[in-house]
Amino acid sequence: MLKGKKVIIIGDKDGIPAPTIGACLKTVGVEVVFSVTTCFTCSLAGAMDIENQQRIKDLASQYGEGNLAVILGGGDVETCSITAETISAGDITEVGPLAGVSLGIPVYHIFEPEIRNECDLRVYEERCAIMEMVLDVDKIVNEVRHIRLQYAQI
Repeated sequence: MLKGKKVIIIGDKDGIPAPTIGACLKTVGVEVVFSVTTCFTCSLAGAMDIENQQRIKDLASQYGEGNLAVILGGGDVETCSITAETISAGDITEVGPLAGVSLGIPVYHIFEPEIRNECDLRVYEERCAIMEMVLDVDKIVNEVRHIRLQYAQI
């Protein structure tokens, strides 16, 4: 699923950080073109970070939306939902660079079986499995999948 894609990683300080996601994806052999760990609970305020919106918009312009995939590491449903929707359908607050811009880039969470199963199981278990015990994995996965199916055009 990720083979041949340029990957954007948006990790979460209170979920799965970007370096952890990167270590899992390294076993898949994808090219990570942008990786950042944010503190969603510190800065979200109902919107995705404006600098990250611009970076994703620039990468979509550089590589083409069809060549990109985004992997999230968010620790709660609301922040994953806002981030996935902003990347796929545009900035819902109408203030960031993605306001009115529907990129349609598919967004996944590292917990999704489609992503987890592509990674080396040993690395995934070592790096991510512990967080599965404390986060609401089913709700996060279902919400990100719902957003992807609703808005992703690629």
